Amino acid sequence: MCGCRDCGLLFLNPQPGLDAIPEDPHPLEPSASTDVYEANAAEKIQELISYLGLSTGTLLLVGATGHLAAEAKKAGFQITTFSVREFESTSKLEFPTEVQACILFCALERMRDPLSALHKLHNVLEPGGSLMVVAPTTDSKAARLLRTSWWEFNRTNLFYFSVDSLQNLLIRAGFGDPIVVPDRSLASVNYLRERLSMTPRALEHFRWLRRLISLTPIFRNKTFRLSHGKTRLLVRSKNQPLQQRLSVIVPVYNEAATFVSLIEQLLQKTIEGLEIEVILVESNSSDGSRDLVLQYKNHPRVRLILEQSPKGKGHAVRNGLKAATGDIVLFQDADLEYDIDDYDALVAPLLRFQNNFVLGSRHSVGRGGWKIRQFSDSPGLAAFFNFGHILFLTMFNVLYSQRLTDPFTMFKVFRRECLYGLDFECNRFDFDYEIVIKLLRKGYKPLELPVNYRSRSLSEGKKVTVFRDPLTWIRALVKFRNTPLYSARQSH
Repeated sequence: MCGCRDCGLLFLNPQPGLDAIPEDPHPLEPSASTDVYEANAAEKIQELISYLGLSTGTLLLVGATGHLAAEAKKAGFQITTFSVREFESTSKLEFPTEVQACILFCALERMRDPLSALHKLHNVLEPGGSLMVVAPTTDSKAARLLRTSWWEFNRTNLFYFSVDSLQNLLIRAGFGDPIVVPDRSLASVNYLRERLSMTPRALEHFRWLRRLISLTPIFRNKTFRLSHGKTRLLVRSKNQPLQQRLSVIVPVYNEAATFVSLIEQLLQKTIEGLEIEVILVESNSSDGSRDLVLQYKNHPRVRLILEQSPKGKGHAVRNGLKAATGDIVLFQDADLEYDIDDYDALVAPLLRFQNNFVLGSRHSVGRGGWKIRQFSDSPGLAAFFNFGHILFLTMFNVLYSQRLTDPFTMFKVFRRECLYGLDFECNRFDFDYEIVIKLLRKGYKPLELPVNYRSRSLSEGKKVTVFRDPLTWIRALVKFRNTPLYSARQSH
């Protein structure tokens, strides 16, 4: 296996010749587990219908099994099926003229050029047409658990994706509005035996399964959910912008002392290849900040949102997200704790399609290391805040199996597409926890980059409360670990 430093893809090296790759690694399923295959196929079709918003029209199936095609016909679709090799060798003119949806079922990883295949599919689908990609992912639970014994490591698969690298391919090919779902398919003991028998190398590591089958004959067809080794991504065909845009969301409340300096720096900021829009969300300040903000209401790069009352930073940022039109979103406080010159490094991995989510860490190794809070007027309070950071960081990493250094940073940079399907509810600083948790659970692995940071004290305008806010952080850590990720699936 080799990895591409530019796109993050893993690929088989050397690539085998065409004759060395079986045309169909998913032969007709044995009848002993027909019910399981049918149930899994029906679940995928219903999920596509929910996302697409209809169950009629032409559906392309690439690499799909007979059960998936049968369930699609039963739902009302007109079916056109292709093997992987047939799809790669077919020209656009040979596809149906109107295609509403497509399912790539364990097919993209077997294609010689996944990006070119997705571009072809984007041209075949109607505008707004839906695509479901089912593929093994290296950050799935099964892959992490089994490591080198993972049965997907075989010479049938030419490429291997993470959720991030797969979505980057889809974005580059013109797809958006992603819904990411772990493919926790139904299984039974007989089903596992049949699947593993197709990959003898994997079966060597699961000899216990043979004993389990012989010891528990009455449970051989009892169904259960597997730890997922594959991921389902649902996306739509979208128009690609001529130039990418960065939306900088700036919540403003009682920041008269620093706002003008911050906004002047921000309006002078340029990044090659990016158009920048600034979204100011003013929360009816009592120190004259609103009057300062209103001075910029006619600036061509500024969009202004005026809240009637202060409801918290999280509430202001959520309003800003609703108004954002950029491909990339960045949060910026109206103080001077963070350095605008760090923008270039933070957005670079997204512009190169290497990552979808970046955190500007105040405490990463390198470039100053731990940027400890130092309040000259309150050294004891500074120590208390630093201790709190370590405490909550440990809780976060343990609960969510991470090794992050600063998930609570204000500098959060991500593709706006990442938020599709997610709802947010937090109004105060617990929103910093909520958004990171939900992006993690959706499958995005944040890249942490060191940034400059100069903390201000409570007397200088810091708004975090010592007792109230930590309670909301604990609530967020516990609540969002298991709550449904998609509270309302969006079909349009």
